[in-house]
Amino acid sequence: MHPVITRALRRQRITVVGAVVLGLAWGLLVRARSDDGLLTVVPMLLLLVGSGVVLFRGPSRAALRVAPDAVVTYAPPRAPAPFAAFAVAWLCFQLVRYGGERELGLFRWLLVVGSMALIVFVVVDRWRQVPMVDLSPEGVGFGRPRRTFFVPWSALAAGQPILPTAQSRTLRLVLARPELVSREGGRRRTDRELLPTHDVDVAPEFLAAAIRHYLDHPAHRPAIGTVAEHARLCRALGGE
Repeated sequence: MHPVITRALRRQRITVVGAVVLGLAWGLLVRARSDDGLLTVVPMLLLLVGSGVVLFRGPSRAALRVAPDAVVTYAPPRAPAPFAAFAVAWLCFQLVRYGGERELGLFRWLLVVGSMALIVFVVVDRWRQVPMVDLSPEGVGFGRPRRTFFVPWSALAAGQPILPTAQSRTLRLVLARPELVSREGGRRRTDRELLPTHDVDVAPEFLAAAIRHYLDHPAHRPAIGTVAEHARLCRALGGE
């Protein structure tokens, strides 16, 4: 699974750095040609296009995969939707466009500071982690190479997760023992965990059924990550 993580992380880093460079360059171009109103409109149009792709992109239809170099069954990241890249480029454009002015009103100061904070947040997030789901004999994890959270099987409540609707972007994992869940950064303990699915290359209903299957059949958990168990799971759930 390491090569999958490395490729996905490299792709995210290249995309986000390219977005920063493009946004800054476009902002400098607009400042140099202040009489060209079309140059100002283009970044907003790109942001709207990226938003539309995210809004109307349906969920993946894939099944889980087997990692040859790790004892897990996993779902890799999907090809990234352009919204995050376009958003970073637009924020960098706004930063150059307004940040160089000698006198800034309160609104523009807030815009500059907010843009800088969001740029840093998105770049750091995309630089260090990719969205991945993995099922192992020990439990359910999200995020690689740094985990956002890990939920042991013994922490999950019975009879869930609830099968998602077509519009769902997350699976809700109800926790019977939240104290067993490990979370990045010491996040507050709650009685549920939201498992993001929109940017992960697996059908949400297949993932929900797989988690529920292993929750209901603990005898199958030790074999998770093997080719034979993956084939058996797909047959049991009707996956390809």
